[in-house]
Amino acid sequence: MKFSFPVTCGCGETFLVHVSGMQFPKDAQCPKCHSQIWLVEPLGNVVGMAILGRASTEFQTGDWTLAIVLGAMAVECDMAYLFMKWNRIDLMSTKNPTDADDEACEKQWREVRTVAARLDKVSTLLTDLTFDSFLSQNSALLKHLHTRYPASKSEPSPKKFFIVELFQRRNRIVHFGEIDFQQTDAEIGLTLATSLSQILSAMDACRRNVLQTKHAAQLKSQS
Repeated sequence: MKFSFPVTCGCGETFLVHVSGMQFPKDAQCPKCHSQIWLVEPLGNVVGMAILGRASTEFQTGDWTLAIVLGAMAVECDMAYLFMKWNRIDLMSTKNPTDADDEACEKQWREVRTVAARLDKVSTLLTDLTFDSFLSQNSALLKHLHTRYPASKSEPSPKKFFIVELFQRRNRIVHFGEIDFQQTDAEIGLTLATSLSQILSAMDACRRNVLQTKHAAQLKSQS
C-alpha cells in the first residue's frame, strides 16, 4: 500500500512524506528550509493511519468517491483494532492470549452488525460511556467539526451525524453503485473520518490512563 502522512518542520512548513508498504523512511527534508527531519514510526494502528492517508491522497487527486470509501474504511479499521487490542490486554491479566482467543474476539466483533452499535461498543469498552455520552463530556473533540460544518452542532446525536454524512454515503457507493460524488461530499466525508479517528484515539487514551492509574495504585500498595 502506498500512502502519505503530514510532517511539520520547525520553520512552520507542513509537507507530505510518502510511504510504500510498511517501510517508513528514517528522515525527510523540508522543501522550504531544507532542514533534515528525523522520523519516528507512529504508534497505534498504522494500517488505519495508512488507509486514512490514502483517502487524503485520493481526495487531492480528485477521486471523491474513493476518498469517501477509504475514509469510512479507516474508521472501521480503527474500531476493530481497538476492540481487539483492549480485549487482549484485559485477557493478559489472567493468561497469555492464544489464537483461539483472538478468533473468539473477532467473532464477537463480527456479531456487532451496525456501525452505530460498533461505535457504542468501542466507546463503552474504552470509557464506560456510550459514544454520544462520551462526546457530551468531551465536546472539545467536536469543536473543529462544529466550526467547519455548523449543521453538525444542531444534531443532538453526534453518532447519527457521523453515520448519515459518512457511512450512509459509503453505503450508497458500495451497496447501490452510486459513484458520482462531488468534492463537497468528499470534503465532509474526509473531515468526519479524521474527526472519528481523533475521537477514537482520545477514547484509547482514556482507557490507557485508567490502566496506568490502576497499575500505579497496585505498585503503591505493594511498597
